[in-house]
Amino acid sequence: MCGRFVISSENVFGLEYKASFNIVPSQMVPVKTINDAKLMKWTYAPLWKKDMNLINCRSETMNEKPSFKNAKRCVIFHNGWYEWQRKDKQKIPFYHHCPSNSFAGLYNEIGCLILTRTSTDKINHIHYRQPVLLEDFEIYSYLQGENLLNSKANYDINFYRVSNEVNSPKNNNANLITMVETK
Repeated sequence: MCGRFVISSENVFGLEYKASFNIVPSQMVPVKTINDAKLMKWTYAPLWKKDMNLINCRSETMNEKPSFKNAKRCVIFHNGWYEWQRKDKQKIPFYHHCPSNSFAGLYNEIGCLILTRTSTDKINHIHYRQPVLLEDFEIYSYLQGENLLNSKANYDINFYRVSNEVNSPKNNNANLITMVETK
């Protein structure tokens, strides 16, 4: 699952964007659609239930669920994301990053969400779900409807422990992605 992510770039898909190291749901994020690029609210709801506020969707069931029946495909830019590992009643934050800067997503006129999949063996000890990642050369094919939910990009993820400061949405600076030493 992806509940927070990072965009450290100032120009994304040709759009000006203020870097953010702690993007939370309902913030505006740069999105590429088949026709253009635009800023879109990171929260999704089917048009018949506008108060649903979804941020993720299981890629395995996106074509079956009524909530996504009329959704269109998009790509959401990122420079990395956070996942929390549950250990001894604690939540330990990790920063994940990879060469790919594209989450597969869905959108409608209300907003967008990130598609998720089962985590790869490399990271499933932290969380059992991960965002669906795409290589740059796969973006257009994905937007046209090709099934690229198991792209090789999903297997090239690095991660490390970060400070608990990321737990508060009030904190938003580059120090959030600094590796912390583990004991």
